[in-house]
Amino acid sequence: MDQKSDLKNQDELLLRKIKAGDERAFELVFKNYYPHLVLLAQKYLGDRDLSESAVQSVFVKMWETRDKVEIRSLKGFLVVAVRNRCTNELKHRQVVREYEKEHEQPETAWMTFNENVYLQRINNVIDELPEQRKRIFKMSRMDGLKYREIAEKLNISPKTVEVQMGKALKYLREQLQPLKKQLLASIVLLIML
Repeated sequence: MDQKSDLKNQDELLLRKIKAGDERAFELVFKNYYPHLVLLAQKYLGDRDLSESAVQSVFVKMWETRDKVEIRSLKGFLVVAVRNRCTNELKHRQVVREYEKEHEQPETAWMTFNENVYLQRINNVIDELPEQRKRIFKMSRMDGLKYREIAEKLNISPKTVEVQMGKALKYLREQLQPLKKQLLASIVLLIML
């Protein structure tokens, strides 16, 4: 018998033992193939630590599925498994890079939030309100007066104050909706940075 068929017979014996749960046989296969498989993985991944991790995960999966997977050639199985693991890792890295590129924001993303711009826009929308509604709104929200107090000062009914405030708030919500979305996006960017 030549060396190649001796190795094949030895691998077949080791495989039978591994299938039966023999940890020593598994350790022997690990010691025999691990260094070569790491070198193979490095050709794909270009990183020693990542390559070792990929090969280790192949061995772990081999052990976990030893009684379910039919292996004809140990070397062939391990080479294909490591190659597949590396290919999956490269695909995963590509997906991560694309995601990061898609969602990449300049470091100054938070700088897009300019408090003065937002305050100016809010003030402009308030100024667009009809005069009496604007006065009622400012007395309520800026001066902190209650509806009854506003009604007494302006010599109108509290119900009128309530109706005018409802209309003012509705108009502000409608007009400031795009600003709200932009502000929320800025806050999300801040959290992500």
